Amino acid sequence: MVFHLGDHQSDILAYQKELKGKIYSVKGNCDGGGDEQVLTIEGVKVLLTHGNRYNVKQSLYKLQLRAEELGVDVVFFGHTHSAVETETNKIKYVNPGAMSGFFEKSYCYAVFYNGTLTTKIVPIN
Repeated sequence: MVFHLGDHQSDILAYQKELKGKIYSVKGNCDGGGDEQVLTIEGVKVLLTHGNRYNVKQSLYKLQLRAEELGVDVVFFGHTHSAVETETNKIKYVNPGAMSGFFEKSYCYAVFYNGTLTTKIVPIN
């Protein structure tokens, strides 16, 4: 399963045939969007969003309000292109970073199992 959290959505959609039914992607501000998806995986309720609608470059406060409103366990977001893992009020927030561009490159490896989630930010050298 692959989460793509926006900006240059066409990059991941090129793999739709190979990863049929395993790609979850949201548009970012560079894609003309800022949509979101809510899904449940192994009993874990997940919000996928680019984050631009919630001003995540300034703080996670607005994103936290949305996560609480939806009752999710974890939020995967992008927009800042910087990797982060944090938790507030029992909700986990994960930005995997970016795999291209002028940023420190990274991705997130996530394991969903029986109502739990384990994540690890992996740097790309």
